Amino acid sequence: MIDTVRIIGEVAVVTATADFHPLREIKSLTSTLRSLGFQGIVLFDLLSVNGLAPNRFASMRFESNGFDRSSFSVEANVSTDIQERQDLMARSDQEFLHGSVLSSRDVKRFMQ
Repeated sequence: MIDTVRIIGEVAVVTATADFHPLREIKSLTSTLRSLGFQGIVLFDLLSVNGLAPNRFASMRFESNGFDRSSFSVEANVSTDIQERQDLMARSDQEFLHGSVLSSRDVKRFMQ
């Protein structure tokens, strides 16, 4: 099962799933991040909903008063460590992959 919110170093990594699109769940995500006492950059992994497109990753700053929506940006240069962790997590969960927008050909390519 995919952990939808994980803190990796100073970054909160939020993973979209077939039934959880974090950009549509900002209120509940704000509550979760506040309860964790998190402040900093939130990196959204949108593999499940955007596939292997260049906009797979996006980020937004989170402070005690919530998300700074003006800081939203698509991330082209994600830390190799974070991307590898996200890829490993996705590859180990076939249910996650089959619930994603990835075609069977995309899944094969992603698994290599």
